[in-house]
Amino acid sequence: MVEQQYPHMSQQIIDPRIQSAANMFGNATSGRDTLANIEQTIEDLRAKERALQVELEVINTTRSNCIEQRLTAYRELAEVRARHAISDGVIDEADRLSTRVASLLIARQKTMADLKQRLAKSDDTRATLIRARQALADRIEQLEVALDRLALEAREALTNNPDYRQELEAAEKAAATHTKATEKAARSATDRLNKGRAYETDPLFMYLWRRGHSTSAYKSSGFVRWLDGIIAHHIGYHDARADYAVLNEIPVRLKAHVDALSIDLRTKRTAIESRETKKIREIAGADMPGQLREARTAETQNQQAVEQAAAELSDLSEQLNKYAEGQDAAFAKAVEMSAEFLGQERTTRLMQLARETQSPTDDEIALRIARLDTDIAKAVGDIENKTQDLEKLFDKRDELVRIAANFRRAHYDDPASIFRGGDVGTILLQELLRGVITGADYWARTRRSQSWRQRPADPYRRSENFPPFDDLFGGSGSGGWGSDSGDSWSHGDDDFGTDGGF
Repeated sequence: MVEQQYPHMSQQIIDPRIQSAANMFGNATSGRDTLANIEQTIEDLRAKERALQVELEVINTTRSNCIEQRLTAYRELAEVRARHAISDGVIDEADRLSTRVASLLIARQKTMADLKQRLAKSDDTRATLIRARQALADRIEQLEVALDRLALEAREALTNNPDYRQELEAAEKAAATHTKATEKAARSATDRLNKGRAYETDPLFMYLWRRGHSTSAYKSSGFVRWLDGIIAHHIGYHDARADYAVLNEIPVRLKAHVDALSIDLRTKRTAIESRETKKIREIAGADMPGQLREARTAETQNQQAVEQAAAELSDLSEQLNKYAEGQDAAFAKAVEMSAEFLGQERTTRLMQLARETQSPTDDEIALRIARLDTDIAKAVGDIENKTQDLEKLFDKRDELVRIAANFRRAHYDDPASIFRGGDVGTILLQELLRGVITGADYWARTRRSQSWRQRPADPYRRSENFPPFDDLFGGSGSGGWGSDSGDSWSHGDDDFGTDGGF
């Protein structure tokens, strides 16, 4: 679509000024691929969470059935023992309790069904928004590529402008001078460390140096001054002090020289970028930036909608998990009522009488009650184990959802965003899931491995306030002539844990 609107961009153009910078990234992973890996992991965890919810529901259903069957068995036992006064009232109470427990559990199933329906709808909403985000990302990437081609076309058009050529040559010379000065300053700093060691390991020399001997800073008098003078004469301090002072001063002067060259280089680059940006505006007109701004606005709105859907999904999942785990009020009330019934003296006496008599009927019922007690106890144990697993899954999925939100806020899924090493979406993700690292650790290492790929239209993007606002060499005015150190990679400024993060 973009190339149909801009037919003069049909061929890919490589800017030689960023070719060397591009090679520095090696086999880096794109931000979009990394985010896609995170989203797939979220979906995998969600599937496991749903499976565990089903397992817990089955176990809780078994447990509730056992509770109801146990109530029925006590009623039967009371009927068998009706000839004993102890059974008075047990039958009616068991009937009333069975009815109340059944009503609670039926209402509970309706609530769970409603929660599941709302959860499925919320899940679908978030999935739809994620797909829309991917479509927006495709659209933005097309526009960004077209914009970079416009930037290269603008530079080609400016090559016939003598002022531009002169500015470009001056900037290239300044960059070369800056590179040489930087290298010289680095060698001087290394030389200072190596040669300075001989002075700094001499205790007498360093004693006099720190006291400022032979300078206006020296304040000693009398015997101390006389003794320091003898020491200075003995070790040849005066000549050594001058040499050491020069050794310290050279790196400082060279650093100041590099700083001055950096300012000059930035000024020259800014002038070139301003001229290039003006030319890009002429070629692009209002259409290109308008389309890109519209897509970016839609992207921001989508991000907010995704986070809202994720928050709703998390809340509903947490509620449904409580029901699946049997921690909801309705189930707790059913268990409590059953426990109160069993704790009454009459039921205890019924079981005692059943054990003492020779009647096979009440023995069989008592045995059935004992088996039900065992089944309930086993169900409780299984629920506790699976509840721990479900809570861990929920926490990890929730953690990844927040990471994905931070990822989008930082524009790390932008076409210009890449990750060095390729372990953010694989190795680090697995370490997070295994609990080897925390979400904060993952985010910190994600930020450290993230870089912005430099593109021809970056100066124009900054002028139009388009994200991302950082380029390869750390911010506005750098232009990317390749003279800066690759150590100044720039990163997003959002800390993990802000704006709804961890």
